[in-house]
Amino acid sequence: MLTHLSIHQFALVDHLELEFQRGMAVITGETGAGKSILLDALGLALGQRADAGMVRHGAERAEICASFCPTPNARNWLTCRDIPDEEDLILLRRVVSAEGRSRGYINGRPASANDLRELSQHLIEVHSQHAHQRLLEKDAPRQILDAFGNLKPLATTVADYFQQWQQLHKRLRQLQEESSEIQAQRQLLSYQVEELRELAIGATELADLELEHKRLANAESMLLGGQQALAASTGDDSDGQGAAQMAWIAYQQLARIDDQHSSLVEARDLMQQAQILLEEAGNSLRHYLDQVDINPHRLQQVEQRLSDIFSMARKHQIQPIHLYDHWQQQEATLAELSLSDEDLAELQARVITFENRYITEAQTLSKARINAATRLDADVCSQFDAMALGRTHFETRIEPLSAAESGKQGLDQIQFMVQTNPGMPAGPLAKVASGGELSRISLAIQVVTAATSDISCMIFDEVDVGIGGGTAERVGRLMRSLGERGQVMCVTHQPQVAAQAHQHFLVSKISGDEYTHTRIQELGDTQRTREVARMLGGVDITLSTMNHAEEMLALVKQTAI
Repeated sequence: MLTHLSIHQFALVDHLELEFQRGMAVITGETGAGKSILLDALGLALGQRADAGMVRHGAERAEICASFCPTPNARNWLTCRDIPDEEDLILLRRVVSAEGRSRGYINGRPASANDLRELSQHLIEVHSQHAHQRLLEKDAPRQILDAFGNLKPLATTVADYFQQWQQLHKRLRQLQEESSEIQAQRQLLSYQVEELRELAIGATELADLELEHKRLANAESMLLGGQQALAASTGDDSDGQGAAQMAWIAYQQLARIDDQHSSLVEARDLMQQAQILLEEAGNSLRHYLDQVDINPHRLQQVEQRLSDIFSMARKHQIQPIHLYDHWQQQEATLAELSLSDEDLAELQARVITFENRYITEAQTLSKARINAATRLDADVCSQFDAMALGRTHFETRIEPLSAAESGKQGLDQIQFMVQTNPGMPAGPLAKVASGGELSRISLAIQVVTAATSDISCMIFDEVDVGIGGGTAERVGRLMRSLGERGQVMCVTHQPQVAAQAHQHFLVSKISGDEYTHTRIQELGDTQRTREVARMLGGVDITLSTMNHAEEMLALVKQTAI
């Protein structure tokens, strides 16, 4: 239920605070006074598109806040998104800057316009004055019937099964159509992969072989250079003394000098370190020389292996360093192409499984639709007397679709049929009903579907266009009874409808020399009588119209008691 609406610097509104109650509320006013501003502001809070033109001229931003009592589905929506339900209240807020940028909030947390739209579907229903035109759309009867019968979850299951069935069937058809091409592709790829398997190159083998080849090819010069360096540093394999020995002698000579001069101490320490480092270098050289191997046979093996690798890389037209990755990619591609008969049979079985699931659920949906259609027809026809359509008969016709025509919506073709004259055959709603009849039939459907909705707040935006007199009064009574089960807001030009309301808001436009304002105020009893009289009598309000208005309002109170 909508409890509060705050509008700030929106269109022609400066600042407005409105409190709403349970029951039926009507919004009236002269044509052009700005009744649509109220619904536009509310729509903005509900996630509709924002633009800079919504901001009042000269203002920096427009701000709309709408407070709702949460429904169970709305609470679930908030819980799934970890948004707190503070004080049993949902606060939607939208801010639009003068540049057209907008920000949305749900209970103080930033939210996108899509989030606001999703949540609003669990809070409020808006029935437009153009709803009768929607009845002429091809898929409208199915949507209305599924909503009335609470069949949307089952319809969603049917659509999901249909989508999965079609995806699998498409995959199966592609594999079957491309089987000859795949076979040729697989044959060529199998030959290429077999060559790579025989080569069996390792992930790092090429780098390892190139390093080993370098060592084997330069083993003799490496050995000679290493031995010479070892002799120079340690004196090994040499008649003279090595650098390490000379550094040790120098250190001993310096150690005998009895002087602690800083330069001498530093020289002595450095000489000792040099002797130690040269000894360690010698040890490392000995270890290296032990590893150097002059092996012509191994060199020949390495060169042959490198030749095989480079030859295979040229054949596959890639760099040798990428040969291993290429092999793995070819293996993966071959695995994808190598769909065995068992795999194909499994895919065919899955196609049949999902087809059967779709048909089973769609048949269940068809039966449920037939039952819901019976109830919808009876409920809609029961409203016709109140709308001066007593001799009209309404029927929801459900016919099976052919296998080729069936789809995600199920196996049914659904159409609204109407018989307006006894003795004449029923025909499609769009072809048989006149404009006035279509408006009233649409209103009857809206009243019936609204009564079955789990959303307690409903807005009817001039849905009573095209009716008047006693019919309008009966429509007003219907809306009042609907409001007594929740909350109904109605924008209307009909005094018979306005008289039935529990709350009455008047929209008026105030024009000055420099500014124009739209004002919305809740009316008291006296003000309300005058507004109903205006709606009855037009520009000049006479004593007679005032008496008529008082009589209408008094009659509503007596009926309510």
